[in-house]
Amino acid sequence: MTELVGKALLNGINIFVENEDANFDVDIPTHKVEKGIDLSDHVERQPVVVKLSGKLVRPTPEQVESLIQKLLKIENEGKTVTYEGRRIYQNMLMSGLNIKANSKIMNGYNFSCTLTEVRIAQSSYVPPEVKAVIAKTAEAGRKQTENKKSINVSTHTVKKGDTYSSLSKKYGVSVATLQKLNGYDSRKIPIGVKLKLG
Repeated sequence: MTELVGKALLNGINIFVENEDANFDVDIPTHKVEKGIDLSDHVERQPVVVKLSGKLVRPTPEQVESLIQKLLKIENEGKTVTYEGRRIYQNMLMSGLNIKANSKIMNGYNFSCTLTEVRIAQSSYVPPEVKAVIAKTAEAGRKQTENKKSINVSTHTVKKGDTYSSLSKKYGVSVATLQKLNGYDSRKIPIGVKLKLG
């Protein structure tokens, strides 16, 4: 079984393409460079451009007109399309749709158009609910930092359950320093005494 040569799809619409001319180009800097330096330090890929030409054919004139209207709508609305021909191209915009009547084609037209790739950037938009979570997290981190900075005391009155370890975390002083400054056994810190912190 042989495939119909030229059968292609443009956003799911059947078209007959005779020529599919794709252009893959890059911008290359042409400024002068010193000897020993790379000739091109920056190469920028350009959007892919595909030029199509072929026939728009349907069994009846009404169906041909419907096809043309669909293609005009795609072009005028500026929506991205997928083209499936010899190769598949996605995120393309159609422009320059041209139809030409021919006495050899009873129910259709010769056509040509250009598809140009649209390179879609990531959105910098952050939804409000995500912003709220980010702000809340940042605020929590800021409060913890402020709390640590604001604890600038020289003594602590021992309460039931206090240990050198817990006080070390609370005031940012090492356990060894607390033991050295106060001299109490870590298992027998008297309740009510004022421990030196630094």
